[in-house]
Amino acid sequence: MSNYAPDLPALKGGTPLQDSHFVASVRAIWASENGTASSVISLTHDTTALDITAVGGTGFVRWVRTSDTQASIINVAGTANFHYVIPSATTRRFVVPREVVSQAPGSVQGVNRAEGLYQRIAWKTQGNASILANEY
Repeated sequence: MSNYAPDLPALKGGTPLQDSHFVASVRAIWASENGTASSVISLTHDTTALDITAVGGTGFVRWVRTSDTQASIINVAGTANFHYVIPSATTRRFVVPREVVSQAPGSVQGVNRAEGLYQRIAWKTQGNASILANEY
């Protein structure tokens, strides 16, 4: 199993700086402003990590399987299907988990697909708020 996530910057002694950004190029930027509806985002072929920020209200996030045709998020008690809650004015860092066991690469493809990582993510806010995200 490979270590596919981008590195964190480190001190001279090698200790990672946990509150720093990944040492990687930004692959995509998303801004879902003042939205109350669930949004489903397809990750780039090279995305292995994300920073997601909730602004103006609580955000809800879930990984979406490729086979999932009902990908929206429900954040109502009794029917909720989200994986993570992001409090307002908070950024959470995620390494994209594996969805399937990766297949031996037979062609040129990005690390996301080669490692069998989730290819989609959904988010929704509680009330009128915004979600900002960077893919790495």
